[in-house]
Amino acid sequence: MEFQSTYYENESLWEVRLGSTKILEYVYGAAEDPNPSFRLVKTKGGHTITLYRPWDHPWHPGMFFSWKYINGLNFWESMYHGKKNVAVTESFVPMEGNIGFEQKLSYLTYEGKKLLKENRVVRIEHGDEGYLVHWQGSFVPEDGPVTLDRTENTKESPWGGYAGLSCRLNRNFLGPVITTDLGVYAADDAFSKSFKWCDYSGKLDGYIEEQWAGICLIDHPSNLRHPSPKLIYDYKDMQFLSAGFLFNEPYVLNIGETLQLNYTFYVHDGQVQEEKLKKIWKTISG
Repeated sequence: MEFQSTYYENESLWEVRLGSTKILEYVYGAAEDPNPSFRLVKTKGGHTITLYRPWDHPWHPGMFFSWKYINGLNFWESMYHGKKNVAVTESFVPMEGNIGFEQKLSYLTYEGKKLLKENRVVRIEHGDEGYLVHWQGSFVPEDGPVTLDRTENTKESPWGGYAGLSCRLNRNFLGPVITTDLGVYAADDAFSKSFKWCDYSGKLDGYIEEQWAGICLIDHPSNLRHPSPKLIYDYKDMQFLSAGFLFNEPYVLNIGETLQLNYTFYVHDGQVQEEKLKKIWKTISG
């Protein structure tokens, strides 16, 4: 079966179906969301990967990209923890001939000042027993240098370090198996290690016989600071996977410079095997 995409401009919604199953919903412009996101991500088998606006962190809108701080202003929790700083869509254009889109964004402060521009390109393609979401973001400062920062990871804030491409997983992914290019880990042991690729797989509810699904975050070798630390959270009320580009230190983006980040998500049914991920990595990395 081939992917079919539909764009509902009036609803700021782009979706992808595989046969009769809706597997992706990407939304932008909702007043309650500081950042655009894939609010729905399902496997080819119809199993839900993402959790959208969970009660504990309503600023987690599924699978999304967000800086934590830009010039000291919070764009992650935004109005939930302070002022309404948001990523605003300037244009959204579905691809012709491929399944994907190009989106132009401006990062606006609560006072309406543009700090940063982003050109986002997302493309979907079939993968081995799953599918791939290729995600590229190119960032340019608007009218002066910008400092991209995070909450520092310390003894007082051991959960800190997050900012960037992230996925809030459905709650059934409690107790995952983390499969990486450096081996297989429990979530706590994998936290903040620098992986080229990192898969988060868990058991599915509703079945007598054991069923699995998961999502793998792949860090392209062209990225600055490659491979960055990967942040893997498995709390009783939160399952989360994120690329920690800023984990170790902030990044200053000066006028005339462009920061480009490339990642791929591999969405799959089943408990993935290392050899399969190695094959996907080899194809993506060239």
